Amino acid sequence: MRRSQAPSIRRAAKRGASATELEPAKNVASLEMQWGTSGGYKGFRPQKYNDGENPLKNKRIFLVLWRKQSNKKHKTWTGNGTLEVTATKATLKDETGKLMDVLTCFKQDTIQEDALLEIGMRDVEIQVELRTADECISQRSEEIENWYRQQEDSTGMVSVLNETVRKLPRPMNILKKPKRSSEFKCDVVVAAAPPIKLNEYICMLAPAELQCQSMQLLADYCQDLEMQQFCGTEDVFEIAQQICDHPVLLRHIEHQHVVSEALLPHMPPWQEMGLYDSAKFEFVHLMLDNLVIAQDERCAIVANSQSCLDIIIGYCQSWDISYVQIEDSFQADSFNRACSNGAKEPKVALLLASYLSQMHLASCKYVMLYNFSARSQIRHLLAADARIYTLITAGCFEEWQFQQHLGLFNGSESLMDALKLRENVTHQSQVSRY
Repeated sequence: MRRSQAPSIRRAAKRGASATELEPAKNVASLEMQWGTSGGYKGFRPQKYNDGENPLKNKRIFLVLWRKQSNKKHKTWTGNGTLEVTATKATLKDETGKLMDVLTCFKQDTIQEDALLEIGMRDVEIQVELRTADECISQRSEEIENWYRQQEDSTGMVSVLNETVRKLPRPMNILKKPKRSSEFKCDVVVAAAPPIKLNEYICMLAPAELQCQSMQLLADYCQDLEMQQFCGTEDVFEIAQQICDHPVLLRHIEHQHVVSEALLPHMPPWQEMGLYDSAKFEFVHLMLDNLVIAQDERCAIVANSQSCLDIIIGYCQSWDISYVQIEDSFQADSFNRACSNGAKEPKVALLLASYLSQMHLASCKYVMLYNFSARSQIRHLLAADARIYTLITAGCFEEWQFQQHLGLFNGSESLMDALKLRENVTHQSQVSRY
């Protein structure tokens, strides 16, 4: 299957589709990425390169074949894709441009034509390198065609005539249960408290590249200008917490002097930030795909702020995942009855941590805590044998806070100690402490 066409193109050719039919509609209004609203993911598809943009700036792009790792004697390649290689990571994407996995530990000289790599749980064979901008533009056009073709294959033809806003059906989801990898470093913790037993997973998540850059900018700014004297420590901690939750949330406090002067000039526009700019939000996205889409399970997500819930609501609305935000015991009872009656909706319960004392979700077995501070309030919310995933951005401010919360040090560290990035992201505490 070397250098073969992408599966979606082969299927289109088999049906007799012409090249004209494969062209995406050009008269559709461009979609805005409005984070924290229902339009947040409507433009989630491969984007054309801008005029004059160099696709090969600071990176190399390869055409590849990939397959899931297997012990079978006779193996076949599952599909085609691309491998984008920068100085720090190699990103594997499928034929529609969808991110499949990321490799962060590798040697540059191993990335070459005909090389066989292991990326996550997949075998990848590099085919050819794209060496010109024209080749990259042509490949991107093919990814866009494949993306639209996948919509048609999975949900039927999508009519776009006379539409000013296009809401595309969610493509068939093939994500499996998240694996432990270098991107997600998790310590598994089992917590027990009578009268029920809860399984808690403390998930130490390696920060995204944008989070690392933003946190470093904040630390450098505070250190160079001694910002402790010009703004309250609580203000700086609030900024750091927003970065850990998702850097896009800084838009709500962009009026603050530190944000507008130290961070915004170096950050991409809000509408260009996405799934993979926050380790915790990427985890939520993968778990929703695995639990709700693939396994038809129900789950709950708890966060400290409405702004965190808003970006999750935007994701659910754009990808047709049924959800409900629970604010009182009546709504909680309705969610429990829907679970016991086998109703199809809603699948996801969203809760603010401040409302937990009023809730009890007897039928919910999976909960994601977007902020660890809600751990002490979560026990009475759930029934026995529930799984709790506590999400913590590792190696930075949030892990420092979590260690202080557990009493792993006396809290005498300075503001700069809290902000600086730890070089060793691996969590050092003993599992027996939980």
